[in-house]
Amino acid sequence: MDSLWGTLLAFAEPKMLFSLGAGTLAGIVGGAIPGITITMTIILALPFTFGMPPLQGLATMIGVYVGGSAGGLISACLLGLPGTPSAIATTFDGFPMARKGQPGRAVWLGIWASCIGGALAGIPLIVGAVQLARLALDFGPWEFFSLFILTLSIVASLSEHSLVKGLIAGVFGLLITAVGSDPVMAIPRLTFGWEFLRTGFPFLPILIGVFGLSQIMSDLEKPGADRGKGGGGRTGSMKVSHPAVIREILSQPVNLVRSTLIGLWIGILPAVGGSAANILAYDQA
Repeated sequence: MDSLWGTLLAFAEPKMLFSLGAGTLAGIVGGAIPGITITMTIILALPFTFGMPPLQGLATMIGVYVGGSAGGLISACLLGLPGTPSAIATTFDGFPMARKGQPGRAVWLGIWASCIGGALAGIPLIVGAVQLARLALDFGPWEFFSLFILTLSIVASLSEHSLVKGLIAGVFGLLITAVGSDPVMAIPRLTFGWEFLRTGFPFLPILIGVFGLSQIMSDLEKPGADRGKGGGGRTGSMKVSHPAVIREILSQPVNLVRSTLIGLWIGILPAVGGSAANILAYDQA
C-alpha cells in the first residue's frame, strides 16, 4: 500500500496531470485517424519526452497509449472504419447508430464504457498483478491454439446470414496473417519466392480496406438506406446527457463486469491483445 500511495502522490502533481492529459489527447487524435496506429503515435510523441524527467515521460506515454486505445472507437462510430484493431466490434453497432442520427450517443457510450471498464480492470491489476502475470506465463501453445480456435468460431457465429461464410472469412483472414516470415523460426511462409511478401501484410491497412470497401459496396447497393430512420435525414448531434449515458452503462452490470474480465484476461496474455478481446466481449454481450 505504501508504494501505491507514493505512486498516486507522484502522479497527482500538476505537471504529471498535464503530461497525462496532453498524452491522452494526442493518443485520442492518433487513434481516431485510421492508419495511424498507437505505436506510430507513441513514436511521434517520444521526442517530446526527451527533456522530461523519467516519471513525467512515462506518464506521457501512458496517456498516449490509453488515449489511442479509446480513440479508435471515434472513427469506428462515425466512419465505420476502426482506428485501432480493438475497435473492430464497435463498428457493428456504433456506426449504424451514427447513421440513424445518434452519433453522440454512440461515441460517448464507447468512451464512458472504456473509462469505467479501465477503472474496474485496474483494481485486480493493482491487487494481484504478480499472480496474474504468473497465470499468463503458464499459457502454452495448446492454450493459445484453443483460444484462437474459440475466437475463429466466435467470428463465424457473428455472421448474420451464413455460418459457412463466416468460417470461410475467418480462415481467409488466418491465411493472410500467415504470409511472411515465421515469428519464431524466421522461415518464409506462403511468399512464393517474392521478396516483398517476406514482411507479410500489415494488419491495420487491410482492416481499414475491408471495412471501407464493404461499406462502399453496401452504400452502392442501397443508397440512402438509413436516411430517415431515426435521424430524419439529419446528421445528428454530438451533444448528449452524460449522466444518462453513464446510467445506461451501469444499468447492465453483468455485461460490464464480464466484458471487463474478458479484456483483463486477454490483455495479460502475450501476443493476443484487444483485437481478440473486443470480439470475445461482443459475442458474450
